[in-house]
Amino acid sequence: MKTSSELRFLSLQKLNGKYGMTIAVTITVIGCSLALSWILDIAMSPDSMFSLMAFEIVVFLSDLLLGVLVSGQAYIYLNIAYDKEVSYKDLKKGFTEHPERAAILRIPFALAATAAALPLHIYQLFFWESQNRDVLFICMLAALAGAMAEIAVELYLSQVFFLMHDFPDRSAKEIFLASIKLMKGQKFRYFMLILGYIPWLFLSAFLLFIPALFVMSQMYTAQAFFYRNLTEKR
Repeated sequence: MKTSSELRFLSLQKLNGKYGMTIAVTITVIGCSLALSWILDIAMSPDSMFSLMAFEIVVFLSDLLLGVLVSGQAYIYLNIAYDKEVSYKDLKKGFTEHPERAAILRIPFALAATAAALPLHIYQLFFWESQNRDVLFICMLAALAGAMAEIAVELYLSQVFFLMHDFPDRSAKEIFLASIKLMKGQKFRYFMLILGYIPWLFLSAFLLFIPALFVMSQMYTAQAFFYRNLTEKR
């Protein structure tokens, strides 16, 4: 198995001459995510439990829609790892290559994100003015549990979109199980790979996050090489 340093070095090599395209892809995916969040925040301002539940459901469904873009992004980086020609236009593969399956694969990620955010939304809506510390403590514990679940999903199911494009005939259930199997004994290695990029992402805040676009391109490429390394050894 390749080390994190080796995977990062490979990503730097393969991205030579491709940064323009990968940064455009990153901006598109992040931009669509932020735009959806902005529209929902403006269009839906929860003021009751019913409106909050409606808001969370719409956010959840929008997250599934974003799964289609994430799928197209995974296709691009997977082919970079395989040393194949790709372009920005290949982002549309998310819409043409089993988009319904991409949405299904996104469900655990969307559920975990909702579980992490909902407790604090409830506190903000119903208990913010009273500043009830007991309720705040409970909500923070619930949010922490949701965040831990989100990390677990990100680790166990980190390979699903690569698997979907590598094995297009597999069902969503087969892809979920394959990712869990691939990540057996590899979760800490994957976590450390991603963790190595976090300081650079924080530092980029001092430069208007512009370097983050390059760092994210390298991180996504390293993830694709991680997947390739896993499948070559199985």
